[in-house]
Amino acid sequence: MTSRTAPQAPPPALGWLLLMPAVFGMLITLVLPTVQTIAFSFRSGGLVGPSESAGLKNYDTILGATGSLWPALGFTLSLTIMPLLVALVVGPLLALALDRAGAWPRRAGRILLALSLVTFSPAAVAVSWLRGLDPAADGLATMVRAFTDPATAPGTFRLVVAAATFGLVCALAVPAFLPALRGGTVTGAMVAVAGVVVLAAVAAGLQTFTLSQALTRGGPLDSTMTIALLQYTVVFQMARLGVGAAIATATGVILGVLGLATALIVVLSGLRIAVTAPPATDEPSPYDQPPPPGWAPPATNETSPYGQPPPPGGAPRATDKAPQNHQPPPP
Repeated sequence: MTSRTAPQAPPPALGWLLLMPAVFGMLITLVLPTVQTIAFSFRSGGLVGPSESAGLKNYDTILGATGSLWPALGFTLSLTIMPLLVALVVGPLLALALDRAGAWPRRAGRILLALSLVTFSPAAVAVSWLRGLDPAADGLATMVRAFTDPATAPGTFRLVVAAATFGLVCALAVPAFLPALRGGTVTGAMVAVAGVVVLAAVAAGLQTFTLSQALTRGGPLDSTMTIALLQYTVVFQMARLGVGAAIATATGVILGVLGLATALIVVLSGLRIAVTAPPATDEPSPYDQPPPPGWAPPATNETSPYGQPPPPGGAPRATDKAPQNHQPPPP
């Protein structure tokens, strides 16, 4: 027996209750550390012991004329130049090639791009480059020997970053441009996607840490110092927690501005992700083909009981079983 009553919608309170674990996790992993970092950027003190109010002194230390933030910010932004060229030139070309190649090449390309994404390891890349410091080594890896000279170390580090992130950048840029390039023409969606890719690449470049720490440790003479490595050095090596919190706060402000700019591009351009059905083709399906001439279903000697003719007189056949709902006639 089935009920004819329509199922009732769950109460809104149940949705809020199920959302609470995610909200609680966001508070303790994002909101609370951010508030604590901003609050400590106005204080001075080490990792242990008491601290005191410092006002804007920490920000004056990093943002002043002789502050250490500006050289690190300039070098960090320079690391994104070649990856941006890869994302804006190689990415659209690969996306266009995959779009024109057909379904199977497009699927194979997506698999290869996904593999380059999941197998990317900055620490492993750094170790492989450090093999070039061996006096017996030869080949391209010996390029890292230029890290010993402050004049050549920044340019060499940029080349290493571009080579190490080439597959990663392609794996992120191609899926972004592929939906926007359907039809093969430059549209507003493609321009909007390019803007989002640029902002995302800059935001990722500002957080470069592993390669700089593993390859050069910011040297020689701080010529390869990135913002993330500068924050690590100030906090954990110089034990100046307030200055490190100020660097983290300044970095967070820059990333927040980039995030707001990305949101504005998405909203103003009307970017949407829509799933559409594949276009209809004129090719008939093999299941829609008519039977060949002269074809007939195979003959059989067995007959269905439902195909037997009624007995003479048209009366139904006698049966020993009475219907389940049969009731005797009233007297």
